[in-house]
Amino acid sequence: MNYVFKKSEVNAVQEGSNSTFYEYKLPGKNICIGVSEINGRYPETGFDVDEKIEGCWYVEKGKGIIWIAGQEYEIEQGDAVSVPINEKFYIVGESLRLVVASTPIWYPEQHKHID
Repeated sequence: MNYVFKKSEVNAVQEGSNSTFYEYKLPGKNICIGVSEINGRYPETGFDVDEKIEGCWYVEKGKGIIWIAGQEYEIEQGDAVSVPINEKFYIVGESLRLVVASTPIWYPEQHKHID
């Protein structure tokens, strides 16, 4: 079993022109982790929602605004954000780097975009 996951093994996913997500492939079925770098608005229009997973985001660096549950919140380095199942959101970041943990494991079929 692998216990250490190197940055060189990460899967980088470009999410529009303002966001890149770095996904670490952990062996378990209950949690996943990655890093999201956002400079601008994500998603570029509308909202995103995860229908089956719960997320927790830690602001490693930068600052921004998150819109969630009908309200905007300013976020900065050291803050954490809880993202419940079925809660639509968007993020506006300035050199924002989020450590993203999700449970259960994130998968694309449950992730939806709403215009």
